Amino acid sequence: MHTVLTTELKRGMVLILEDTPYILEDFHLAGTAQTKHKIHSKLRNLKTGRILERVFNENEHVNLAELAYRRVVFGYKNGEDYVFTDSETYDEYTLTKDQIGDRRLFIKEDIEYKAILLDGKLIDIVLPPAIPLKIVDTAPTVRGGSDSTWKPAKLETGLEIMVPLFIDKDEIVRVDTATRKYVGKESK
Repeated sequence: MHTVLTTELKRGMVLILEDTPYILEDFHLAGTAQTKHKIHSKLRNLKTGRILERVFNENEHVNLAELAYRRVVFGYKNGEDYVFTDSETYDEYTLTKDQIGDRRLFIKEDIEYKAILLDGKLIDIVLPPAIPLKIVDTAPTVRGGSDSTWKPAKLETGLEIMVPLFIDKDEIVRVDTATRKYVGKESK
C-alpha cells in the first residue's frame, strides 16, 4: 500500500484509515511559528457516507487506496440503491442511499459519471462540474426586469435553486454541482 505525508494531501484523495476508505473532502493547515502545524481534515466514509473530522500531525504518514477509475452512467434506482452501468463493459455497480448522500440531487439518467473502484467494487462517484436539469416549478417569467433579480425554482431532482427572472418552467438550466447554483441556460 502506498503512503504519503499529510503535507502532500489533496482534495479527492482516498485514504485508508483503520481498514476503511475515506475520501478527503476538505482540509486546512493550522498552527503558528511557535507550535507544530496540524492538518485539520474533513473525511467522508465511503462505506457509510458519514463525515469524520480528523486532525493529522504535519509529519504523519497515511495510507492511500489503490483505486481504479471507470466511466459509468446512472441506470435506475433499485429500492433505495442507485445502480450504475459501466460505459464499456456494461457491468452494473450499486451505491446505497447513504453512500450517495446529498449528491442524489445531481443523479440523473443518461449522465456520465466518473466511478471510483476499490478492489473491483464501486465505492464512490465523482460528479461532473455542471449538470443540466429541468425546471419543474417556478414563478412566471418576468420580461424587462433587472438581471440581478432572482426567483426560486424547483428542479426535476428535487433541488431548489435561485434563477434569473427570465427563466420559465420546463426550461433546462445548468447547475454547478459544487456550489449548487445556476450557471446558465442550457443551449439546445
